[in-house]
Amino acid sequence: MFAAGEATDAYSSQDDEYDDLDFMEWGDPITKRTRKPKKGKLPVFNVSDSELEAVLLSTYNNDRLKKAERKKEREKLRAQGLLGKKGKPEDLRIKYPQGMGIEQIAQELESFLKNSQASLALPPMDNHARKVLHELANKFNIKSKSTGSGDQRRPTLYRTARTLQYSADNFDQAIGRVGRKYFPRKDLGSRWSGVRGSVRRGGGGQPDTGYRDGEVVGGSAPELGQENRGRAMLEKMGWSTGTALGSMDNKGILQPVEQKVKRGKAGLG
Repeated sequence: MFAAGEATDAYSSQDDEYDDLDFMEWGDPITKRTRKPKKGKLPVFNVSDSELEAVLLSTYNNDRLKKAERKKEREKLRAQGLLGKKGKPEDLRIKYPQGMGIEQIAQELESFLKNSQASLALPPMDNHARKVLHELANKFNIKSKSTGSGDQRRPTLYRTARTLQYSADNFDQAIGRVGRKYFPRKDLGSRWSGVRGSVRRGGGGQPDTGYRDGEVVGGSAPELGQENRGRAMLEKMGWSTGTALGSMDNKGILQPVEQKVKRGKAGLG
């Protein structure tokens, strides 16, 4: 046991021994926190090797570029409604990333007529393509209108109480009268030029809204309604749908003579 004075001297001598010891090496790099650089400023890596610092900086820049590209792609998908819960696999924009042929249009329209879905939204298309589909839908008493804006403008079909039941003969006849055979995606911009069946105008790279080579002139025109004066006059003279024009002894043709567009010079002599 120590006396009071001796105990104090013993503790004081022990304190003196540890006064010069620093248990935390404050200058050690491990204790230095690497702060995230401010936006627009490059990070400082605190390395003495200049080559290593150049490699780290190059890796950092490449990583930021990849993140920026992924962010831009997500924003584009979000604007199209293809990101998150809204990005459903049955969305035709996902199913037909380049565009649709008339066979695919017929397949989707036939499925729409056979099932009970209320609406059918097709991929974005140019003005002429939407007009053709509006006229095709009208033949089945399907309400059709363009929805969306900009390069996401697309034809959307709506079932009504007057929508006709599916009939193979009538359906095949209506599809056969469509002169246009391919409907490229409008939102692809200039990339659609290499897609089969597409034609570009001479300048600017915008879709041509006129007739394509091989299309039937007026092939997509809807049937004249009963309110048409010319049809009403013919009906008063005894004509009805499915009958030919002419007298009893001189029947005319049932189907009109088709006129196909020929834009190229090959085969014209």
